[in-house]
Amino acid sequence: MRTHHNRLLAATRTNRLSGPEDIFKWRFDSSSAWIEATTASLQLIHASPGRKYWAWDAWNGSHDTGDLFLYSFTLDYVNESIIDGTFGLGDEGLTFSHCFLTSDGGFTCIKAHSASVTITLDPVSGTSTGKFKATFNVDPKTPNGEFKLTRSAS
Repeated sequence: MRTHHNRLLAATRTNRLSGPEDIFKWRFDSSSAWIEATTASLQLIHASPGRKYWAWDAWNGSHDTGDLFLYSFTLDYVNESIIDGTFGLGDEGLTFSHCFLTSDGGFTCIKAHSASVTITLDPVSGTSTGKFKATFNVDPKTPNGEFKLTRSAS
């Protein structure tokens, strides 16, 4: 899992721009207030030899301001067929993490206790829409949200 941690840490240090139509937003518990990510991306990651996966990453804040707050989830790449379904943790390799900067400047990632993501992804056009909900054993415990992202160059 350290590789995932390192990938996210590196991603948050790059100047990555979201597409003009991209959106990734969340709220906590039953709050009506939405929080919109300032940076969000969908990428196809080429990991260890022969392993690929889709990665949805979205965050607010930065290292410079010390207020980085990130959500990330991944799903195994199978082929170029459209993905349209709901996945729980472990289904098709689904992972879900929340990362943040600690008061001493460290970067910490916590795996979700449970998560469900409904995704429509067209690998050919690179478009993805969906909804998510997750539960963590730390605050904030239960984010839920929605997204519309276009694939970034890997």
